[in-house]
Amino acid sequence: MFHYHRRVSGIDNVGASMSRTTPFLSLASFLVICCLAGCSDKSYQLEAMAIPQARTTAPLAPPAQGGARRIDTLAYEHVISIEMGRELLPTRLREIEAACNADSASNCTVLDVALSSNQDLPSGNIRMRLAPGGVDPIIALASKDAEVTSRNTRAEDLAEPVADTERQIALLTLHRDRLTEFMKNKDIKIDQLITVSKELASVQSQLDSVSTQRANLRRRIDTDLLTINLSLPRQDYTSEQTPVRDALRSFGSDFREAVSMVIRFFAVLVPWLVVILPGLFLLRLFWQWIGRKLARRQQTV
Repeated sequence: MFHYHRRVSGIDNVGASMSRTTPFLSLASFLVICCLAGCSDKSYQLEAMAIPQARTTAPLAPPAQGGARRIDTLAYEHVISIEMGRELLPTRLREIEAACNADSASNCTVLDVALSSNQDLPSGNIRMRLAPGGVDPIIALASKDAEVTSRNTRAEDLAEPVADTERQIALLTLHRDRLTEFMKNKDIKIDQLITVSKELASVQSQLDSVSTQRANLRRRIDTDLLTINLSLPRQDYTSEQTPVRDALRSFGSDFREAVSMVIRFFAVLVPWLVVILPGLFLLRLFWQWIGRKLARRQQTV
């Protein structure tokens, strides 16, 4: 058996799930900042107190414009199954991988490629992410001198995660800008400055994380996930099956396995015989005693 597998990790798994925070994130910590600023100028106090209200009314991102090909919030995935000859399969797998790496226009990225051989029956699969315009040329290359047995396409609607991400970015950006303005106050005290600086660093970290999530979502929407499975024709699998030869080849191992099962059976049974045999003997004596007692009663009657 031969198996070759290569995976590019960390490319396509990020952004698959998103944590949804409420619109009032960091509200409690910011109220603490407002209380610490109670001795500063009154205008800064009013500005700080207005932040929660401003955050709840932060504008949402404009609706995405749908493209001519599909809705702009759908992430597409294609799964193709192709049958081809034994000699062609390994070569075709390498050709597909090379074509993807060379397709800079579609920004094609190979995520996973595997080639295996079970009982001299090769099979392979390759998974990649690329622009929608590059999907059909890759499929045409993969199916050259071969037969496409199935082609499945599904789409995942990411409208809700995209909207949540845009909303979080708008709120965090507004919160960061307010904190930056607050730090410009010349009358701010050292302890207040330290508290505001920590809050600003936390907000900036959250903003960077959500921005990364947005970029990954856009990547899933702007590019398609393509999986191509390569295998031999069904008749080749049937012709390679030799039940009699396989049975003779596995006779020794099957016989050893059967003997081991018998040994295991007796190993489990023997301890129970120590209990069962005396029990049966005592049960027989008990029934004999019952029988003799009933016979004596009948004789006395």
